[in-house]
Formats: sequence, structure tokens, C-alpha cells
Amino acid sequence: MLLQYLKNTPPASLLAKKKSPYIYMTLQWSHEVNHFCRGIPIVLVGCKTDLRKDKEQLRKLRSTQQEPITYSQGEEACRQMKADAYLECSAKFRENIEAVFKETATIALNAMKKAKRQAKSKPCTIL
Repeated sequence: MLLQYLKNTPPASLLAKKKSPYIYMTLQWSHEVNHFCRGIPIVLVGCKTDLRKDKEQLRKLRSTQQEPITYSQGEEACRQMKADAYLECSAKFRENIEAVFKETATIALNAMKKAKRQAKSKPCTIL
């Protein structure tokens, strides 16, 4: 199970008007994860959603011709990187924190059950 949190990167709620460098980096990073962690569920989490409503942050974004990432853009990034879920939260306002942990745990447990079932169903091979 992977929750993305990278230090010194812009918050998930920031996006350039054209192609976001943040989304591009996330997609590039996801290829490595899918290669080295095959079969491991991935949950993409958009953090700091409170910044979408922060007037100072919005002013700074507009001054550089940027705007906040929308929920649908996050979902699209999730689809492009073939993640199992896209969730959003704000620790500052304690929004959806519990939901993120519950959904992540559910996805992890379901993946474990699926792996267990597949291991049981493999036929025995005699050489």
C-alpha cells in the first residue's frame, strides 16, 4: 500500500494551467512503483485541500498563472497512473482523515485476501 507524500514538492492542490509538473512527476513516479511493486495497491491522496479556499494561496497561484487542482483532475491522474483509489483530505481542518485511513485499510485487506485466494488456487506442478 502506498500513500504518496514527497517532501519539498508543491502541495497536491496546486496545478499549472497547462500540464502540471506535479501531476507529471506523479505519473513518472507511478511507473517505477508499478514496475518494482507489482500487485501492490496504490492509493493517491490529495493533501492540503484547504489550500483551495485559502485566499493568500489563491492569490499566489494566480500571480503565476496557476490554479488549484480539482477533484476531477485528481481522479484523472489516478486513472492515468492506474491507482486503486483517489482520496482527498485536509489535516488542518481534519476533513476526510479518517475516511482516507479506512479506505486505505480496506483496499490493503482486500488485496491481502485476493493474494491469499490466488495462492491457494495454484495447481501443484510435478517435475
